[in-house]
Amino acid sequence: MAKASLILIGETGNGKSSLGNFILKKNVFPVSDNPESETKITRGEHGGNNVTDDIFVIDTPGLMDAEGTDKKHLIQMVDYIKSNPGLQGIVIVFNYHQPKLPINIKTLIKLLCNVFPNADFWRHVALVWTKYYSNLSEKLKEKNKIYINKFMPKILDLVKETHGDISINSFPTFFVDSDPEENDEFSNEEISRLIAWVHTLTPIDVTKVQEADPNIEKIEEEEDIRESKTVEGNVEHIKLEYFKRNKEIHYDDSITYSDWVKVKEEEKENVLPRKLLREEIETKEERMDTTTPIMEKVEGSNNQGLVATLNPVDTGAFTIQGSINLNDILGKKNPYHFIGNKKKIIIKYFKRTVRIYNDNSIEYGDWEKYDTETIES
Repeated sequence: MAKASLILIGETGNGKSSLGNFILKKNVFPVSDNPESETKITRGEHGGNNVTDDIFVIDTPGLMDAEGTDKKHLIQMVDYIKSNPGLQGIVIVFNYHQPKLPINIKTLIKLLCNVFPNADFWRHVALVWTKYYSNLSEKLKEKNKIYINKFMPKILDLVKETHGDISINSFPTFFVDSDPEENDEFSNEEISRLIAWVHTLTPIDVTKVQEADPNIEKIEEEEDIRESKTVEGNVEHIKLEYFKRNKEIHYDDSITYSDWVKVKEEEKENVLPRKLLREEIETKEERMDTTTPIMEKVEGSNNQGLVATLNPVDTGAFTIQGSINLNDILGKKNPYHFIGNKKKIIIKYFKRTVRIYNDNSIEYGDWEKYDTETIES
């Protein structure tokens, strides 16, 4: 097993592969001037001489590549790390000629926290600035170092904010001209310091290394309960629908949401207290018809009294018909005779209260007479 194992992580174009070759003292990782990533997969190589044969370097594709293959690269990198235990150092590679804080450094830090969730992860991290060319003027070297020293606290603040470990106060920092043709003495000394630092580290527990989305920092599940009600009588029907969606928090702090998905629904009933819904007035009328005979007094001898005409009665053998003088029957003479009937209609009006309740029950009040009408003819 290698005595010093480290992985190189950074953006495309920062010189990770060149740095790996410089550390191992042999050209094993492809290098080109093409702005697109030359490294397509994560892979590791051992050194090839007595000086570097105990060193194992893992080169990775550039994260945040424009090719849109970050997720595939990240999954492959995690799988490789897990299958090659013993990793000690994580080297974040920067371009010395871009001394300003990289625009996506916050994303990179959050991403590394997701991939390496170990509590002491950041104690295994070093920063290396490549392309620290030996032919640069001392004035330019010092100027860029001043810029780098200014944004170093910002990196620490991002790490503390993301990881929550406030005990981290600095990172091992190295400057390297990784051009093998130069064989710069200063760069060789920096690499020796880097390897010495790696030797002091215990291996990272790769079982805790996990896959992470290169775009989404974390996903939170949101729930929504939607309630609808219908009422029948005094029974309230309640329908509950349960929905879920993902809140996707990106490394740049933007937020997107997935669609709501209904996961279940349930129904329940609630018996409401008895309640008067409305009152109505119900009416009726009672009609009584009466007829009173009208009698007229007759003067003179021709008064025959009150005569009743009989309808014909058929006995079978003969028929009886005629009229009967009621005065003869009564044994007296009556000076009046019948001239017609007087009709009278009496209408009585009643009302009562009807109460209708929410349980569909009905209560009726007593009938009350509120008016009378008389019609005579």
